[in-house]
Amino acid sequence: MAPEGQCLVGEILLTRQENTYKGSLCCCYFQSMAEFERIIPYLHAEERDYLDTLTFEKRRRSFLLGRFAAKQAAAALTDEEKLENIHIQSGIFDQPILTSAKPNIQVSITHCNDYGAAIAFPEAHPMGIDVEKIDDQKRSAFESQITMAEKENINDLPISLDTALTLLWSAKEALSKVLKTGLTTSFKIFEVSKIEVHDDHFICFYKNFKQYKAIAFTVGSYICAITCPLKTDMCLDMSSFKGIFAANE
Repeated sequence: MAPEGQCLVGEILLTRQENTYKGSLCCCYFQSMAEFERIIPYLHAEERDYLDTLTFEKRRRSFLLGRFAAKQAAAALTDEEKLENIHIQSGIFDQPILTSAKPNIQVSITHCNDYGAAIAFPEAHPMGIDVEKIDDQKRSAFESQITMAEKENINDLPISLDTALTLLWSAKEALSKVLKTGLTTSFKIFEVSKIEVHDDHFICFYKNFKQYKAIAFTVGSYICAITCPLKTDMCLDMSSFKGIFAANE
């Protein structure tokens, strides 16, 4: 039986001057443990073995959320009908590595509370995703990882301080996933030099990684950031994904 939570998969069109690529984004929401348990049949045999080593419920839930979202995104891009055939391993820096019948496709995974999201993309076009809860309890931790220039930049944004800090953090974590460093590197290295405000999203530019940008948008009381190459025009139906978060606020 399929999980009864909410799940939405959409296409991402990635247009560049020399080529056009396709990716996919999955966002899902599961709340009850019964819904999480229904994800287990979709796991690869080795993923089930790893799940059995997890003793804490929170860790089991986040693993299941991330794997299910990643499998749905990968299936949409590879046309794989059986999610259990998609195997997502962990690299030495805990980065997800996708094994499927269609080569050169990779995924980036994020989970926060009862939400999971993932993007699948061609290996030739690196990307990363992060979702973070806007929470004033995280203010001190987020402020400790920003520079003086970033403090000045966010003062002019038409959003609250906590939203701005979460925006910076999420953009940096999405970039760290592209670079496969995770939390092993100071986030100040991923400094955001400029933030453009658009009608329904923000664009963050990086001081030390000018070849990338982050497209970020608010989804209820969360921030979602997707990092992609600077010269890529990314087309995504953000409103549909915002609906999942809005329905469960």
